[in-house]
Amino acid sequence: MSHALRSGAAIFFDVLTDLGVEYLFGHTGGAVIPLHVELNRRMRRRDPAPKFILCRQEGGAGHAAEGYARTSGRVGVAIATSGPGATNLATPIADAYKDSIPTLFITGQVPSAAIGTDAFQEVDTVGFTRPISKHNYLVKDVRDLEWVLREAFALATRGRPGPVVVDICKDVQLAETSGQHPPRIRHREPIAFDPVKADAILAALAAAERPVVKAGGGIIHANAAAALRAFAERFAVPVTTTFNALGALPFELPHNLGMPGMHGTIPANYALRGADLILSLGGRFDDRVAVKGFATGKRIAHVDIDPSEIDKTIATDLHLVAELGAFFEHALTTGQAADHADWLAQIAQWREQMPKPYGLSEYIKPQAVVEIISELTSGDATLVTGVGQHQMWSAQYYRFRRPRQWVSSGGLGTMGFGLPAAIGAWFADPVHPLVLIDGDGSFQMNIQELGTLVANRIPLKIFVLNNSFLGMVRQWEDMMDEGHHYETCLARDASCDPDCMDLDQTCRRQIPNLTGLKYVYPRLKTQRIKHPKDLREGVAQALAEPGPVLVDVWVDKAENVIPMVRPGHRLDQMIES
Repeated sequence: MSHALRSGAAIFFDVLTDLGVEYLFGHTGGAVIPLHVELNRRMRRRDPAPKFILCRQEGGAGHAAEGYARTSGRVGVAIATSGPGATNLATPIADAYKDSIPTLFITGQVPSAAIGTDAFQEVDTVGFTRPISKHNYLVKDVRDLEWVLREAFALATRGRPGPVVVDICKDVQLAETSGQHPPRIRHREPIAFDPVKADAILAALAAAERPVVKAGGGIIHANAAAALRAFAERFAVPVTTTFNALGALPFELPHNLGMPGMHGTIPANYALRGADLILSLGGRFDDRVAVKGFATGKRIAHVDIDPSEIDKTIATDLHLVAELGAFFEHALTTGQAADHADWLAQIAQWREQMPKPYGLSEYIKPQAVVEIISELTSGDATLVTGVGQHQMWSAQYYRFRRPRQWVSSGGLGTMGFGLPAAIGAWFADPVHPLVLIDGDGSFQMNIQELGTLVANRIPLKIFVLNNSFLGMVRQWEDMMDEGHHYETCLARDASCDPDCMDLDQTCRRQIPNLTGLKYVYPRLKTQRIKHPKDLREGVAQALAEPGPVLVDVWVDKAENVIPMVRPGHRLDQMIES
């Protein structure tokens, strides 16, 4: 780095360029104008700098940064102005926090002298992001900017990854300083790997009659998918891959049980129900998986990089705080192994219901849409979803083959995540086919990002499973809340009977008409599939298009996501039909 006089904006781009940041997903505004001025100057000079991707709303920019990070494994960076720009990032920050996504969120702030005066577009960004970020900073002195950026970037990936927020006052961006300013000395002693605890876990695994591994999203973050497969084969143990770990094992692997929990696969939930030992690797005991009675009559072992997760919700019999890479290396080099032939034979029988068969009707079954997409992409697409029923069908019926191909909001369950996250995913990986499966409710929450899609000519294939409902809520209403649909019917308008609770398959008001979006967004092709006989040909036609395509698929409005373990119920109370 040069020791010449530099502005804060120049330091900002010098540091990000030095750190290898390729893209900034963002939106502009008054409190970040100096940063954009500096970026434009560098672009005109052809100087190295990250490429700025103009999203249509700050929340979309944040989710795009998440999609980039989830797909690439690198830090995704989003930038927004102060006030509403920063508050619009709250949801993607919280989303990244819940799923431990390495992200850096940069926000502008009013000049340092104006802080606390209720200035125009002033908001306490550090205050409101404190509980939803791994760490955050307010930079009020240009001499602190470089070390803060470097430390924030490192923190996003160090240990358990997560979002870090850097709030930069506008006067800091304009101020000048010379030289480099060293960071504060902050040091936390790493927890030493404990081979005795590791061996105790391996011994318990070998001694168990019906062990199951619950592999979490930490497998993906640690780039440990290959090691997990070797571990499962060496110790002859079946593996459930949680929502955030989908793709860690290929669908066809005999040890793979698929996703466990509320909408988990039959083999995964049967195995967890019948296990005598559950070993959790790189995952928390989320309430959608660790349902009522989850640990009853079982030994629980837990390996995680985050000590705060140990015994947080489920008491463990054995645990180890360690990086997964270190644990797998130890397990695979000690010569230990196990044999659970009878248990794996039972698993093989249960796997015949993975995924669960579904019935056919005169209406398109959403499961069929996902299966055909999976088949025609050879299970190799980067698959992005919104949140809702379509998300669960995608998790159940797409035949994943590799890590980082599944991009979906897990812990926070953020509707509207899909479209902007898919944009970020494409910038991370423009090689694999890119598919977004969304619902008509979730898709509308960030529909404005179609502008970002077509402006950047991203060849995304969008399949909207359109049932004219907020489907997951409608399912809960039908199953547990007397079938009240007033707030969940997306076809409702002022002409409807206010007391209508019917699930009418023929009521298909299009609000909006998704096929009409081709007239609004240049270069976006649209098509509609209404009948099962047209489904395969229609999906194939869309996937063959070179540019972005939106497919409006009219699916069975009454279809529910099954299996289902209702809230407050046990695995042995799973609804299977």
